[in-house]
Amino acid sequence: MEREEAADPELFFYKSHLQQSFVKWMNTNISARPKYALLKRLSETYVQGYSKRGGSKKRGVPLLLNGSAAAVVCASSEEDSLHEMLSELERLPLQEIIVVLNGCKDNSYKITRSHPLVTVIYYPKLLGHDVGRSIGARLTRADAVLFCDGDMVISAEHLAPFLYAVDGGCDAALNDLNGFLPSFKHQDEVTHFKSFLNMVLGRSDLGANSLTAVPHALSGRLIREMDAQHLIVPPKAQALAVLKGYRVKAVYAVNVFSENRKREANTGKGNAVADMIIGDHAEALEEIMGRRGISGFKGSLSRKDVAMRRNAI
Repeated sequence: MEREEAADPELFFYKSHLQQSFVKWMNTNISARPKYALLKRLSETYVQGYSKRGGSKKRGVPLLLNGSAAAVVCASSEEDSLHEMLSELERLPLQEIIVVLNGCKDNSYKITRSHPLVTVIYYPKLLGHDVGRSIGARLTRADAVLFCDGDMVISAEHLAPFLYAVDGGCDAALNDLNGFLPSFKHQDEVTHFKSFLNMVLGRSDLGANSLTAVPHALSGRLIREMDAQHLIVPPKAQALAVLKGYRVKAVYAVNVFSENRKREANTGKGNAVADMIIGDHAEALEEIMGRRGISGFKGSLSRKDVAMRRNAI
């Protein structure tokens, strides 16, 4: 684990005058916590005025956050996208950016070390899928933790809503992918498993949304109370979060289907990643049965629920 010792505090955007003055202005002029759509407009307008007055364009995305925030990025040989992804994260008021590198065969390590704010966790061999999230989550005490992958570049403006939702009381802020999915009969089996798990949990409102997909954010409370090791199996972590009464919500839509890097392991019918995700959902269903018994499946799947999912209503 490494961090640049002589990092300039001003490089941390959460300490910048722009972020701090925006928070002060919001607290002085806005009485109620705004929805993200309004906050985004206020933030953009404030940055425009701040930049004009200062004579230079500012790239930061100031947010009204009451608690601390961090990001965990998992990457393996992502030199083509990692620098841009980290640059977007540096535009947010984060206290920590933790990058878990594993099995890299390119310049990912060198690229990551060129960002002085980043804490680098390096494993020479590949870790299992989602293991990096668990490792990164254990290393931060932030109140809100954003999870991203290094193989896709998502703008800070599209990452901010997840942090804002958790800061506002949500425990698991999911990426809302429902609007990007085809009708039920054209969905793959992985999507069917995601929808089925949510229906069994009594959360058919979530559709096929899952902790399997990034970006998403979790509260530090959930991570510490539930134990970060459960993040190794995202569907199981989601099931436990719902079963234990944590607030789980799909908060914002980011189309990651077009950005996700194509690999041999995640393309084609019955690919290794799909098989792993299905196995993870089976483990989540086993957890539900262990806690609720077989009755845990009864009453969750009403005819209305089944029809809605089948007809993609």
